[in-house]
Amino acid sequence: MKVLLFVLIPILAVSAYAAWVWARNREPSSVESGVDAFRREMTALSPDAAPVQRRPERAPEGGGGAPRQAPRRPSSGDGPGGPAGGPPADRR
Repeated sequence: MKVLLFVLIPILAVSAYAAWVWARNREPSSVESGVDAFRREMTALSPDAAPVQRRPERAPEGGGGAPRQAPRRPSSGDGPGGPAGGPPADRR
């Protein structure tokens, strides 16, 4: 009899916990909850809910705006004969 209780008590505890988790996470099935879910989806897809642009629009070529930067040139150590560029230069 004690062996049966030793097995039955954990089974009942696990079953009770599984029922509680199922009841907590189940999807509502009423008509009202379906209408609310549909409204949330339509709100998410509406053009008014579009994300705000993070980058500003590009200014026209003739207009003002920030000055353009010159392209970066490699520093003295990063050229073709330097550490990042190919074989070391022959320095005699």
